[in-house]
Amino acid sequence: MEKNKEFNFQIKGIEILETSILAPKNRIDVNTIFGFDLQLKQSFNLERELVIVTCLINVFDNDTKNKLGHLEASCLYFVKKLEKYIDKENNTTSLPQEAVVTLNSVSISTIRGVMYGVFRGTFLNGAILPIVNPSLSDEVKKQSQ
Repeated sequence: MEKNKEFNFQIKGIEILETSILAPKNRIDVNTIFGFDLQLKQSFNLERELVIVTCLINVFDNDTKNKLGHLEASCLYFVKKLEKYIDKENNTTSLPQEAVVTLNSVSISTIRGVMYGVFRGTFLNGAILPIVNPSLSDEVKKQSQ
């Protein structure tokens, strides 16, 4: 694989895969503090030269830990010459770390907007995903607002 890799990408789509809003067991008001469980997963479609970043977010009441909502969505990015970042023999990828952080950051920000649209007009209207560190790509991120 090449050492000097220029990384060019373009957003190709956003797919909402799953949403749910669960009836709260307790009253939700302006003082409710929401918690978030965020998971990121990257997958690849070599034929279409796509990197797919899937975000899975669970929203819960931070006090009671009751789950209140769920959203799973994917951001699709076209990466020119994606195959040069894939080692098919060892089934590994070598995307530059800066590219991974950028794709994660754009995906999290995009999904934040999708969440707002999905939860608008419901008791989860105030559940705004906080800023998270996009470089923690392989870990589960848990944040409170």
